[in-house]
Amino acid sequence: MIRDPKILQDVQAEWHTAISTWKMVQSNIVFSFAMGGFTSNQFRSVAYSMTLLFAFSAFEHVLQQLRDEGVFKCKSSFLGPLMLASQQVLPWTNYSLVDEARVRRNKVAHEQQWVPIPDVKRYIEGMETELRSWKIVV
Repeated sequence: MIRDPKILQDVQAEWHTAISTWKMVQSNIVFSFAMGGFTSNQFRSVAYSMTLLFAFSAFEHVLQQLRDEGVFKCKSSFLGPLMLASQQVLPWTNYSLVDEARVRRNKVAHEQQWVPIPDVKRYIEGMETELRSWKIVV
């Protein structure tokens, strides 16, 4: 859906970094536990919550680019207005899940409210479903 091949490559790389970071956090926490190490639930939630910020950064850049290419109109560059403006234009599969994730992401970024690991996983998978349906990632 993004027409500019360079920008498409950039946002794909950004998404890949977010997913790679998720996997690195996951494997390091599992390794630590397997080796007899101890990590608190809060530490795990903080680490996974940070990956949600990375994922939303990439997601926001995709929406900004789609807006810039004229796919939908929005005067703002902020995530919430971009999502709202694109809701009736893009083929969203589960807008409400990604919007719920956006609200939780804001709480991570501004209120240090960490998101439980299963929710982070569900949110990132939800964003990836959207990016796949928009032909951003394959």
